[in-house]
Amino acid sequence: MSAYTYIDIPFNFRYTCWFCGEPSSRSFDLPKNPNNQRFLEHDPMSIPACSECAVVTVASDVSSIWAVRDQVKRSMMDKYSDHLAIGQNWTEEELKESEFSGALLGGFGESAWAMYLIAKDRVSYQGWPVALDSMLVEGDDESYGFEFDGVRYMSLNTCLEHLIKALRLDAELLPSLVDILGPDRLTYALRIAKLNKAITAYQRNKILDEIRQQQDDQDDMLEQAKYAGQFHGIEEVAIGDGLATISSIQWALKNDIKSLEYLCQQEDAFFDEFAHLGGPQCYMNYYGLQLYFEARQNPVWVAEHDPNLSWW
Repeated sequence: MSAYTYIDIPFNFRYTCWFCGEPSSRSFDLPKNPNNQRFLEHDPMSIPACSECAVVTVASDVSSIWAVRDQVKRSMMDKYSDHLAIGQNWTEEELKESEFSGALLGGFGESAWAMYLIAKDRVSYQGWPVALDSMLVEGDDESYGFEFDGVRYMSLNTCLEHLIKALRLDAELLPSLVDILGPDRLTYALRIAKLNKAITAYQRNKILDEIRQQQDDQDDMLEQAKYAGQFHGIEEVAIGDGLATISSIQWALKNDIKSLEYLCQQEDAFFDEFAHLGGPQCYMNYYGLQLYFEARQNPVWVAEHDPNLSWW
């Protein structure tokens, strides 16, 4: 018999473990030692739990049911890391089409995907809102954590720790890739980490430098696309033996350059911006923009020949 009040249990969740969704047969008393009630941010409580979750050891100074949930989930992830890794290494179709045979491998091929789904569902299970005698216990939002590939983890760091351990990845590469690419591109970062498991520090740095350069290039393209959209309708202008390109004119507008004098002052900035074109082409773009601004000093030419009149 529990020494504490049970949390409120909705009818459709009776006999359900609050931590993992499996059938409950026991309870998790919080705190397990009544002397530790002083550490709690809320009233002590008893939570329906399965036989596995009920016996997880948590810190004696745990402060809330939410902190307990995180520790139980971490214990579960450690125990079933190999099962969770199945979903990272295989698809259901690949397992069905595999040619595993024999007593051991044949059984794996038949049951592996089911093992993965059970582990995934238990780790991702969020339980129901916690209340005592109809009074909601304030705490973490129920949309807590970080979700990846159908599995909800306590945090991004917990997810990365699991992937590194389960897939035997380089301990530094994956977190560094996520720092550069962002959590939204974890799938891409993981693909790179899988291809580079056993690497030296030198190789890791080379990979990260390459990814940083790719990211910088992508950011540049997005920036250019943004301004291309902002200055949509700009036309190139042929003047004498030069050509003021669309990208050059967009650059001038973006930087509020509207005179030949100011363009000359920003010559270094122009060459820095278009250095990727190479020296000769970069010079020709600048030369064409110079001729364009020279021509724009003549109001008659502007009125009769400048297709971008409305932008200035």
